[in-house]
Amino acid sequence: MLSANQHGRKKTVGKAPFRANWQAITALPTDHFPLILPGVHKIAAFFILRQLKRQGFSNCRVDSTSKGLVVYAQR
Repeated sequence: MLSANQHGRKKTVGKAPFRANWQAITALPTDHFPLILPGVHKIAAFFILRQLKRQGFSNCRVDSTSKGLVVYAQR
């Protein structure tokens, strides 16, 4: 049996990963750390760090794992 890609159709990507990335960048909860962000892409780390620094956090760090990102920060 042929898959969708072999028929010439594009493979659709779900909206969950995009939503997870967008929420991590725009609405990051800062009430406790370390913060685990499953399904968030590594590129979002730059924007997360920038947002934390603008909010007055120091010692900020983002680790990338196979399942997502882990954010560390101190006030």
